[in-house]
Amino acid sequence: IMNFINWFPAPGGMVFLHLLCFYIMLLCFKVNRWVALLGAIAFAFATYEIVILGAGHNSKSLAVAFMAPVVGGFYMAYRHKFWLGVGLSALFMAMEISCNHLQVTYYLGILLVGLGIGEAIRAVRSKEYKSFIKSSAGLIVVYILAVAVNIGNISLTNEYAAKSTRGGNDLLLTPSGETNVRGTKGGLDKDYITHWSYGVGESFTLLSPYVKGGATKVFNDTPHADIIDNLSLNGNERKRALGYPVYWGEQPGTSGPVYVGVIMIFLAFLGIIFLKNPIKWPLLVVGVIALMLSWGKNFMGFTEFWLDNVPGYNKFRTVTIILVLIELIVPLIAILFLDMLIKQRESLRENKKKVLYSSAGFLVFLLIVKFVGLGDNYVSKEFDFKQLDQIESGILSQLANEDPKEVMAQINLDVNNPAQVEQYLNQSMEPYLANLENVKMARQDVFQSSMNRSILFTIFGFGALALILFTSLHVAIGMVGIGLLAVIDLMGVSTNYLSKNEKYWKDAMSKSYPFSPQRVDEQIMELETAGNPDLKAKIDRAEKAKKEELQDEDYLGYIKNRITNKERFATLNAHTNYRVFDFKGNFNSTRASYYHKSIGGYHGAKLRTIQNMIEFHIGNSNNAVLDMLNVKYFFQGGEQGLVLRENPSVLGTSWFVKDINVVENRDEEIRSMGKIFKIINKGKGSLWVNNEQKSTAEIRGFEKVNYLYKGDTLNVPLSNGIRKGLKVVFVMDVKGETSLVPEFTLTADTANSFTRLVDMEVSSEFQPSEQAFIAKENAEGVNKKTFTGVGEIKMDAYSPMKLTYSSESDREQFAVFSEIFYDKGWKASIDGKEAKIYNVNYCLRGLKLPEGKHKIEFVYDSGAYDSSNSISFVLCCLVLAFVGFCVWKQRKEDQGEADSVETTVSSMSE
Repeated sequence: IMNFINWFPAPGGMVFLHLLCFYIMLLCFKVNRWVALLGAIAFAFATYEIVILGAGHNSKSLAVAFMAPVVGGFYMAYRHKFWLGVGLSALFMAMEISCNHLQVTYYLGILLVGLGIGEAIRAVRSKEYKSFIKSSAGLIVVYILAVAVNIGNISLTNEYAAKSTRGGNDLLLTPSGETNVRGTKGGLDKDYITHWSYGVGESFTLLSPYVKGGATKVFNDTPHADIIDNLSLNGNERKRALGYPVYWGEQPGTSGPVYVGVIMIFLAFLGIIFLKNPIKWPLLVVGVIALMLSWGKNFMGFTEFWLDNVPGYNKFRTVTIILVLIELIVPLIAILFLDMLIKQRESLRENKKKVLYSSAGFLVFLLIVKFVGLGDNYVSKEFDFKQLDQIESGILSQLANEDPKEVMAQINLDVNNPAQVEQYLNQSMEPYLANLENVKMARQDVFQSSMNRSILFTIFGFGALALILFTSLHVAIGMVGIGLLAVIDLMGVSTNYLSKNEKYWKDAMSKSYPFSPQRVDEQIMELETAGNPDLKAKIDRAEKAKKEELQDEDYLGYIKNRITNKERFATLNAHTNYRVFDFKGNFNSTRASYYHKSIGGYHGAKLRTIQNMIEFHIGNSNNAVLDMLNVKYFFQGGEQGLVLRENPSVLGTSWFVKDINVVENRDEEIRSMGKIFKIINKGKGSLWVNNEQKSTAEIRGFEKVNYLYKGDTLNVPLSNGIRKGLKVVFVMDVKGETSLVPEFTLTADTANSFTRLVDMEVSSEFQPSEQAFIAKENAEGVNKKTFTGVGEIKMDAYSPMKLTYSSESDREQFAVFSEIFYDKGWKASIDGKEAKIYNVNYCLRGLKLPEGKHKIEFVYDSGAYDSSNSISFVLCCLVLAFVGFCVWKQRKEDQGEADSVETTVSSMSE
């Protein structure tokens, strides 16, 4: 598939695939080929398809494209050509599943179930039971065959999914020590699933693209910037307004609206009324269900029902993706109506008044929306209100941190006078509120212009329709008019998301080599080669060889530099084994991973163990955990960009530990890698831990600790920087401000300027170089729990599928390896003999090593993958052979029917 797509310059191949797939579907519906071409264009240039291409969601785009011919084969198998229908279903369903975007395939399954119910109802009404059973059985068989073709990929994905955030959780507690409400139940968290939810009012973007502003960009970067210029604003007001987001929808952000075209919506609306094909009803029902599911948290009752009761639905995040069904359903119904308009023109002319009234009703609906609006006051609760709250909190926080005397001297404000503070706050907020009012006026103009656009296209669309129904002109004239309007309508919006400046549209080499090294990358290069002349020589040779290789290539200079730098860092990576953590990018950026081994980066289905480590430790900057994960370098944000910081306590790739601590369960295991704080109430208030009153408690540091004092609820911070043995005190000063201070500070406080509230100290802390933790359920075979920890172990070679180490010790030892434990496929051997891999420190690997010198290997056994690939190849050949058989069988049946008709005609002539 990708070879076919790559024949065209990006994004031409993917767009052409959408055109071809939808065209094939419409031919299966026996639609006129010229009308089918219009439908293909409408499907391919719906804005969501262009947006996901720009975002690089290739597998999703492929899966959406192949939905269409799967539906076409399904329809054909039930309605007119059984053998050809099941053959096409086998071929395209196999391709659909091979795209490996199971979420889109799952949504396709919802559509097929809906269509299947529709066909069952039709069979009952017409009493065509035999035909229905035959078609259903044939489709089920070929769908099973399509799954079998992809069984290797599916089984490995399913195997991984069970260990990922899409599967269950082996922890029964949250980081704060409270009960995990999801427990071991599979599926994603509901808040995570519905984080990106389409707003109910935002659904109007289906028929008018900018009723919520479009993409999450500031006015200055959109086609709506001129609207700001038309407002009567001074220079500063204009600048502030241009720098404000135009989008005011309910999502946290969006790259563009889901717009299927008002012409397509208009035609689909008429299709629901006038189409005689009963397939319109299941399409309508599934479309409505998809729309309601896309609302997610904005229609939570319906969403929760699906999450709790429909198998598999809770495995997928971003509920808005289900709108791809509407992108398929709307143009399908619209084109079926147009096809009927050609083939049954006279029949529709008899109902031309009904067509007129229906069209007028659609237009009146648009006019009502235009004049009434969507009831949102052109404000985003997700962004606008939150930003104002943040600004207000920032102003109050700044006042609280200033010396009251200095505030009085500078701005004549008594910070202890609530009335004065409120007046100052209102004055400070005035420019921000005024800017929001200006933005609201601009957004209203955006809304109105979008609705005007949709109304005009609807009027012109009805005009083209009238040429067919109310005149004697050739039907092709009206069809050309409708086609041009539909294309202009969609292309006029979609081209806004085909910017040549987007990374996706750049030339192939820019896509393959997107980054140049930054100063922090070069600093790591210098540090790693400084004491290793052999490594520096290897890198220099690789650089020289690559430059010579590129001499005759017709690439731009910066591309050659990027290719050369990629080779330099690839050589560095091949001969070193450090990791980097980008604090600035955290888990939303993959830039650090481009040149280095990294523990950061985004993934929508992380391993559950990794996600839990993030929530319990990494996200809270637990240095001990970062040490055991071999994080040698940190990237941190600075005024001049990224700043490099070395980690002096990094443990490297492997080490011996002295103590093995077997704990009761996995919760205790992951919690043991932090600190244990002992806290004691020393004040006159009450101490609360996770909403339970305590006088003293031992906690892990992530609990909700509050202190109720004189009617105020104070948050008690537990700093990760407190070391074992240091006693600190939570105090309140004379200003009423709270803080943590070392105990010796109170000893020196002769003025009694602090009120002692809570004493705390770290009674225990994780020492990864000395100890390892293992849950009782994974501790079988761990007979010895104390070791000397003396000896040497090092990594000799690294590759993704094989890791090699050497060790030497005069006693039996227990080694911890800074590699993620994954029990599916990985095997360990010591001097060629298989050894058990222990899951230690919740996420890492451990091995018991006998005394002496040893060679240790971790090898990923790809046997299951290789055998499944062989099976898939055989089944692929079987599918192709089956498709060939179906084509031959269908031709034979068609020929038989033609001969039968010819014989009947001849006998009648005689």
